[in-house]
Amino acid sequence: MSNETQPQPAKPVSPLMRASAYGVAAAIAILMVFLFVRALPDAMARARDGEHAAREAACDALQPAPMNAALGRMPVRAPDFTLKDYSGREVKLSSLRGQVVLVNFWATWCGTCVVEMPSMEQLVESKKGKPFHLLAVSVDDDWPAVRKFFAKGTSLDVVLDTARSVPKAWGTEKFPESFLVDKEGMIRYYVVSNRDWSSSAVSSCIDAMLD
Repeated sequence: MSNETQPQPAKPVSPLMRASAYGVAAAIAILMVFLFVRALPDAMARARDGEHAAREAACDALQPAPMNAALGRMPVRAPDFTLKDYSGREVKLSSLRGQVVLVNFWATWCGTCVVEMPSMEQLVESKKGKPFHLLAVSVDDDWPAVRKFFAKGTSLDVVLDTARSVPKAWGTEKFPESFLVDKEGMIRYYVVSNRDWSSSAVSSCIDAMLD
């Protein structure tokens, strides 16, 4: 007679146990889907934030000044102003809320202003159709000087401040000086002297502000 133990037949799985196992598996699957769906928006937001930060880092190429004599440390609320354009139409800065606005203080007699003006026109052309606006605030003595300067026309929105009260309120002491104002009306970047506004870095910086 053999001493080997005979294998016992497997006990049948009851319908209740089978249903319980299926229920646990389904619950785990639902939980995993729930956690994935819940985490997805956060992951997408982090990805967008990372992309935004990387693009906004391009603003460093502007070499912005961190402080302004009159306004203090950036960002700061942009002082509102109203000036007239070529046609006599009043242009109010706060009416451009919801757009990124580049405010540039300049004059026809300013050599560095003249140097950067073509790149500003290129920037305006490149941002057509986007919520971006450039206000070129001239501090010349009268319109004839400005019209002569733009004898062939310009894509810039030029306004005139003969009293120079607006640049004074904005702490501008030299020309050119420029301010990038975000869609909420906050000055984010303050730039002293001329820049190449047609550069890819500037374009990326503005696109980041437009997001």
